[in-house]
This record gives sequence, structure tokens and C-alpha cells, in this order.
Amino acid sequence: MNVYDAAHQLARSLSESSEYIEFKKAKENLKGDPQAENMLKDLRSKQLEIQALKLSGKPVDEAEEQLGKLYSIISHNSLVKQYLEAEERFALLFSDIQKIIMKGIELDINLEDI
Repeated sequence: MNVYDAAHQLARSLSESSEYIEFKKAKENLKGDPQAENMLKDLRSKQLEIQALKLSGKPVDEAEEQLGKLYSIISHNSLVKQYLEAEERFALLFSDIQKIIMKGIELDINLEDI
């Protein structure tokens, strides 16, 4: 089998997986609620802010506390909660597939070996 054909087959299989279908449905549901969408955008913004602070070596305690408060608020919004859970399940599936492919071609990205 041609590697490109296999990649296309994998893409079709992914698009038919329950994880992807649930993620896509959760995303559509989220788009129907502007308030829920804004909550998710605020969460992503705060996550990026924390990453930037960490990379620059600045303290993150206050930002992480704010992130915790956002998570607490979001946990009460079923649309955002369902979206994040579906996103996590799909990301796990995708990560598992990457690991399988990397193992299959004996590609091990281990920074300690560099």
C-alpha cells in the first residue's frame, strides 16, 4: 500500500471515530452559545499567558490562581465542559496514533539522547 493511501485511510478512519464525532458535535454546540465560546476563549488566553510567563521565567502564581478560578466557573457550564472533555479524548486518541507511528518507524524523540 502506498504511504499516501494509508494516510488518507487513517484520516478517514479518524473522521469516523466516536472521539472525533463527539468532539465535532461538542464544538458545534459550543458555537451556538456565544457566552460559552467567550469562556473558552478566556481560558485559552489565560493558559497562553501562563505558558509565556513560564518561558520568560516570571512568576506564575497569580495567573495560575486566576486560571483555577476560571476552571471552577467553567465546570458549571455544561457546553464548555463537554467540549473540553471531548477535546481531551480526541487529543488522547491522536497522541496514541502518533506514538504508534513513531514506534513503527523506530523514531524515538528523546532529548536526553541528543
